[in-house]
Formats: sequence, structure tokens, C-alpha cells
Amino acid sequence: MSPKSIVLAAGAALSLVAGAAAQYFYPYAERSPVDIVFTIVGVLLIFAWYRLDVRQTGYRRSPLLNVAVVAIAILGLPYYFFRSRGAKRGLVATGLFLLTIVSSSVLAALGQAAVLYGLQGH
Repeated sequence: MSPKSIVLAAGAALSLVAGAAAQYFYPYAERSPVDIVFTIVGVLLIFAWYRLDVRQTGYRRSPLLNVAVVAIAILGLPYYFFRSRGAKRGLVATGLFLLTIVSSSVLAALGQAAVLYGLQGH
């Protein structure tokens, strides 16, 4: 398994655990304090993936792009994808990134549902 794949798998596990922890400690809350911790770890994973990808593609990153990837990944990563890959491959990478965001939300919801179902004793 490649290092980038390991980071993606860790992100998927993080999403599942974040949903479960939020439901367990703060049931039915729209936002919970545990979200802060999981968000910070998620941002670190995004930056780790980005650094690995930069090393693989050989793209020369700037300090401003580094900050954008951390602070506003939803804009920073697509910019990086188009600059490092060109229009066609950048569009594909952006689509995969958006699919990853949706998948993360689904995994968090599954974590919440698992805890809710488990606590109800079914």
C-alpha cells in the first residue's frame, strides 16, 4: 500500500470514528466539541497527502499554497490539481476530491448510525 493510500485509509477511518464519537459523547448534537479534535487531525491528514503528492509530481509548492491547502482545502486543492496536472487531469482529480468529501460525510453518518443502533440495544 502506498503512503498516499495509507493517508486516505486513515482519513476514512477518522471519518467513521469521528461520527461514532460525536454520537456517543454528544448524541443528537449538530456539532460537538470532539469535532474540533477530529477536524485538526483531518487537516493534518490532508496536508500529509498533499506533501506526498507534491513529492510524487515534482510540483514546486509555495508557502501561500501550503496555507491555502490547510486553511481552505476546498479551494486550495483544486487549484493545486489544475496547476500540477493540467486541465483534464486536474478536473478528474478535483472530481475525486469532491467524491472523497462526500464519502467522508457518509462514513461519519455510518459511524453515528452504528453507535445509535448499538446504544439502543438492537
